[in-house]
Amino acid sequence: ILDADGRIVAVLLGCPEGDDWDDIIAEMVRVMEGVRARGAERGVFKREKHRHRRRDFYVIKGGLTKGPGQKKPGNLAHVKEYRRLLELIASNPAIRRIAGFQSSGLARYLPKLYQHYKAIMQSIVEHQPKLVRLFPNSIFPMATFKLGPDIVTPEHLDMLNYAYGMCAVMSGGKFDHKRSGHIYIDHLKVVCEFPPGASILLLSGTCPHGNTPIARHGTRYSMTQYAAGALFQWAAYGQQSVKSLLAQKRGAAKKAEVDGEAGSRAEWALGLLSKADELDADRT
Repeated sequence: ILDADGRIVAVLLGCPEGDDWDDIIAEMVRVMEGVRARGAERGVFKREKHRHRRRDFYVIKGGLTKGPGQKKPGNLAHVKEYRRLLELIASNPAIRRIAGFQSSGLARYLPKLYQHYKAIMQSIVEHQPKLVRLFPNSIFPMATFKLGPDIVTPEHLDMLNYAYGMCAVMSGGKFDHKRSGHIYIDHLKVVCEFPPGASILLLSGTCPHGNTPIARHGTRYSMTQYAAGALFQWAAYGQQSVKSLLAQKRGAAKKAEVDGEAGSRAEWALGLLSKADELDADRT
């Protein structure tokens, strides 16, 4: 999906080639259902209610982030039982394969953005070697798993995600994708069929998005990979917070240098999005 200047602003990745992808998605659903049942039985999850839901659903998330209240980047902290459930998901070969497919999609269609992610994540991990990546085969540092059985996400904006970055979303389950479960991106005036097993890349921190309900008796699960914007700010400011930078001699001058002149940051960020007619050159 291109903007008026030919930049790639969303990618319908679909599914990888091969005859076993349905089996991969079925395994993902099996694992998510097992984790949901075990977590509900042991009172692990907090319920997250959405306005257009017929009932509650459970979410599990993990990875490397820098959120409000964190003094530096770190792995998302969880209680012991929650951590076990996350490990069941993240160590599953099928789910790891999905993670790798989404990551390779970013590398193929947005190679400059991918290299930017790679440089930032490498710098953070080199500075804090005890940090653990959720998926060794994925450039994305965080993932959220919505455990079904009939996930519907109303329109929203992921304001803590990297504003210039992409979020990778995968849909799973059994539903009629011709009549339900569509994904829509309001700013782009786009509504797309989103069949089970398919993935999409979108600017989740910039463009409001959501998906339509599925029919009764259908099932839907989702896996999303993304990155917190605060990680990129932390790395850009020399592996430190804004407060720490400004407390240093010439800190304000360095911050101004990193931030650039008004408007230049946005222009630089747009340059990370490949244009369709320049994609082959960007890959070299």
